[in-house]
Amino acid sequence: MTIGRGWRQWLLHSFMLAVFLCASLWYRLPAYLPIFAPLYVTRFLVFVLMVVTTALWLLFGVPGLRAFAREPWRALWALALLALVFWGFASTSWAFIGSQHPEVGESAALQLGVTSLFALAVACAGPRPRAVIAALVVVLIANSLITFGQVAAQSALGLSLLGEFAYSDWSSGASYVRAGDLQYHRPYGLLPHPNMLAGVLVIGLLASAAWVLSDKRWQRNAGALLVAGGVYALVLTFSRAAWGALVVGGLLALPLVLRRLRQPEIRRGAAAAVMLAAAACLIFAISYRPLLAARAGEGQESIELRSVSDRIVFTQFALQSVSERPLLGVGIGNFPWRASYYLVDTFYDLRGDNVHNIYLSAWAEIGTVGLALFLAAMAAGGIAAVKAIRARADAARIALLACFIALAAVGMLDHYPYTTIQFQMLWWGCLAAALGAPADQA
Repeated sequence: MTIGRGWRQWLLHSFMLAVFLCASLWYRLPAYLPIFAPLYVTRFLVFVLMVVTTALWLLFGVPGLRAFAREPWRALWALALLALVFWGFASTSWAFIGSQHPEVGESAALQLGVTSLFALAVACAGPRPRAVIAALVVVLIANSLITFGQVAAQSALGLSLLGEFAYSDWSSGASYVRAGDLQYHRPYGLLPHPNMLAGVLVIGLLASAAWVLSDKRWQRNAGALLVAGGVYALVLTFSRAAWGALVVGGLLALPLVLRRLRQPEIRRGAAAAVMLAAAACLIFAISYRPLLAARAGEGQESIELRSVSDRIVFTQFALQSVSERPLLGVGIGNFPWRASYYLVDTFYDLRGDNVHNIYLSAWAEIGTVGLALFLAAMAAGGIAAVKAIRARADAARIALLACFIALAAVGMLDHYPYTTIQFQMLWWGCLAAALGAPADQA
């Protein structure tokens, strides 16, 4: 066991699971807590919970660290991730906007540091992988229900206490899809953009796939129903990046599932889940065909063309930034500011923003050195997780690795797995849970 059974283990695991349960909450505290620096990231509820969790792990004597470090790939993952954190903090000293607004880089570096330490704590002394899966299934259920409600109302549901963004009309700057005179308000969930809601749903769907592969009949049946409902909620977000990420995460994890699919009852449960998901997609395609065609580029709707053109502009800016500062980058969290300076010399009606590719974003902000550490942490963590899965064909571990893969795929077309604290936590946290839990907790 990572730590002795008793109240310490219960308390630590409870806080860890609470962090995963808050993955879909954008909720920020009404005011800065006096114990934290007044940086943007420190008002997020999930930040506070991660700090408490990490503090408990340190207070309890970093349980599990010694055993964790005995496995070379796990140790390499931890070292690469901690080196990335160090480099992120170091980059604030040469940040593009560091002299005028040092808090920009400091907030981004602190976010990376806290999420990385939380991931290390989960890897060393985390709850059972199936407990993390259960938390993510709860997240899927809650966000699917909110999605259905927002789609039906075509507005927010008044969940302001949970941090829901208030949007109710087309002129409020909210995201929507248009096909001629038909307009559809995309659901936000409890997050600031529909694409982020879609990311949460993808993670929940891949987590529920672990139930589909369960030895327990009730879990297989529940998992199949959750997949069907979750897929329908996902397609209602109209997030193309998330749709593709679900496919990539599932397909790349498939070879690890083959051993479990040899069991006839599990194979039947998986087939039922796939058929129900396909039926949900068919119903969606029939019901929303005009909007789906517009999203695919038919009709040349201006909002779709604008979405593509904006991404091209920021990609070009990121490449220009890399060419100017290839080794060190512009400093963690500083690319939107660098992009805003590029925009001054253009006629584009845009504000500085992140490039919609996490690898290019990392390259532009923390340079070639930082990107190498970033990729090393991803590779070492992935190998460590695969080794843990091969030692024991555990559906929960496989699903958590698939979550990590899916967010890595999302990162090819969107930036939130790298820039937002909720998804940075999910990305590294799911990988940590996949590679870190000892065999007797699987």
